[in-house]
Amino acid sequence: MPRPSLKDTRTQQILDAFMRCVARFGLDGSTLARISEEAGVARPLLRHYLGNREEMVQKLLDHVMQVFANRVEELFAALPSSDRTQAMMEALFGRSVYSSENAAVFAALVAASERYGALRDPLQGFVYDFEARVAAEIAHDAPTANTQDINVAAAGITAIYFNTDAIMPLKPRAGWRDTQRAAAQMLLDRLHGGALD
Repeated sequence: MPRPSLKDTRTQQILDAFMRCVARFGLDGSTLARISEEAGVARPLLRHYLGNREEMVQKLLDHVMQVFANRVEELFAALPSSDRTQAMMEALFGRSVYSSENAAVFAALVAASERYGALRDPLQGFVYDFEARVAAEIAHDAPTANTQDINVAAAGITAIYFNTDAIMPLKPRAGWRDTQRAAAQMLLDRLHGGALD
């Protein structure tokens, strides 16, 4: 496999710096000055590697979506062959170490999607794809469950998971994350016990 070119390597470094800036300052607050300082490159090089502001935002979106897709793929690929749903719940809600950067980047891009319409469809697609993956895992472990009930449970678990990640920077009280997991587990338990109303 050929080594990445200097341009590819430098572009990745700048995009990673751009992500860190977006996590701290939002998309609009991620100025060329801040990005160049974070990346350790001169401002003119930003335009050289990423183009104008619109191109920069698109390249950032592509980069973020790839980073998120890789993490989701790793999560689901690591699930065991049996009792996948409970392993998934542990992966989603059982983490003791938390990094708020990804949640902050996602929230900043969602907030900016009103001004940058091109962000909306890929971000929605990511959420819908994630929800579909959760539904597939539930269906794997509950093959006789009603499809609509599986989709409702998957939507609830996805919403609880994204909300939990969004709230973690507030450093919630001890046990709060466990309560969120219990709420998600209740959806699964109800699914196994009968139809969701």
